Amino acid sequence: MTERIDVWASPSVLVSFDGRVLEVFGFADAQRFHIAFLPRIVFVGKSRMSIRPQGGGGQYTFFYAVERRAALERLAEHVHAAHGAWQPSFGD
Repeated sequence: MTERIDVWASPSVLVSFDGRVLEVFGFADAQRFHIAFLPRIVFVGKSRMSIRPQGGGGQYTFFYAVERRAALERLAEHVHAAHGAWQPSFGD
């Protein structure tokens, strides 16, 4: 597990990754994506980003502040790098 990374995507949206779960907090809800579903962060245009689980399920798209893009790209690199490092734990 890596240390937790928290990035404000905008004044009302916080994106967090602890090496296992990618979370988006904002507005009136929160979304969680376990690394087992290989969430891919994709930048759409100049001010939107999507989280798209590769294992199926719906995507989650939201706006970000343009000046936060570099920090969000670094967070995306950590998330994508974790795809190959994740191993299931069966509690044995």
